[in-house]
Amino acid sequence: MRLLCLFAAATALALGGTPTTIGAEPVAAKITVEEVRGDVLAAAIAKHKDKVVVVDLWATWCTSCVKKFPHFVDLHKKYADKGLVCVSVSMDRLTPTTYKKDAIVAFLNKKQAAFPNYIVLEPEDDEKSLGKLLTEDYRLIPLMVIFDKAGRRTWTSGDGPQLSDAELDKKIEELLAK
Repeated sequence: MRLLCLFAAATALALGGTPTTIGAEPVAAKITVEEVRGDVLAAAIAKHKDKVVVVDLWATWCTSCVKKFPHFVDLHKKYADKGLVCVSVSMDRLTPTTYKKDAIVAFLNKKQAAFPNYIVLEPEDDEKSLGKLLTEDYRLIPLMVIFDKAGRRTWTSGDGPQLSDAELDKKIEELLAK
């Protein structure tokens, strides 16, 4: 049994994950990624009523997105137990010729993105549903969107004002307190 646990921990580290500990046995965080259409994404976000939801639209080829993603993971770690739901949405299919699901999954594992992760299958075809849910400029990534506990969109990084990491944390704290 101990050998199996050591193998699992070594495998997690080799794959870019960091094992977490439950009791005395290390276990890698489970990262899931679901490919969805815009209407399914809307339903997935809507199911988190009574929680503050922060959606991060990003892509592996977007340098700014990759740079900002660690703070998004930190938001989850800091506020998940207080009612925050972080949802990552890969927009990698905006450039379908370079799309590689394996690269997305590897990135999410490396960053320990243990929250709902989605890949939009048809970002151009789903323009109407994504624009209504997120913002008309949903293609301009990195993009972050915040929904309050009633499911209302309260802020997007595209519409402004631009927030520093500290200001974003404060905004989330204010919404969680309501």
